[in-house]
Amino acid sequence: MSIIINSSKSVQFQNPFSIDLDGINDHATADGIFNDINVNTGTFSAWIKKDSTSSNDVIFKFDVDGNNQVTIAYVNSTTVLRYQYKAGGTTKKIDHSVSSIENDGNWHHVAVTWDTSADELKAYFDGSQVGGTIGSLGTWSGTVNAFKIGMNSISSNGFWTGHIDQFSAFTSIVPVTTLYNGGTPGNLNGISNLIGWYQFNEGSGTSVVDSSGTTNTATLINGAAFSTDTP
Repeated sequence: MSIIINSSKSVQFQNPFSIDLDGINDHATADGIFNDINVNTGTFSAWIKKDSTSSNDVIFKFDVDGNNQVTIAYVNSTTVLRYQYKAGGTTKKIDHSVSSIENDGNWHHVAVTWDTSADELKAYFDGSQVGGTIGSLGTWSGTVNAFKIGMNSISSNGFWTGHIDQFSAFTSIVPVTTLYNGGTPGNLNGISNLIGWYQFNEGSGTSVVDSSGTTNTATLINGAAFSTDTP
């Protein structure tokens, strides 16, 4: 596992584009991030805008298999955002009701943190913790071999319908108020242990630069498109 300190980096923060996913098969992948993810401690964060859907849509998921995975997903039947840490077959989840999120025309910030030493799973929506703190986390088994943005990496479904922007991943607990930044994306330069930061600034093509410095370049799959609609 690599621990990246970004204090010496100078990455320009911009936000001209997001990605727009069709809910059919669009998604993004960044295979290189496998070796950097810390399954015992981490923070994953994204800005999202939800279109109407009739399915369960995944913001991100990384996994070994069905018994070892971390995800944030939208559950259509109950209109909740589900933040889940599953290790060694032990599922821990936080469901947060977001009944008005579909087609509300607004961008929202989501984040999940986990720390097995502190035995804590926490979920955040628009800068505030939701659903309380969950303990009794299981023990991870195996090595991460799949990481997807906008789809279920296990069953190749659950494609996100809507926009995703400014996706970031850390191997430590990061104060979510820093990531939420008062309701607008900010520069993550200088935050320690950043292993993936996808600003989606390219505007064309299929390759997305990793601004974290780990060179975990992401690739847009199946026609995932850039959009000028940003938070």
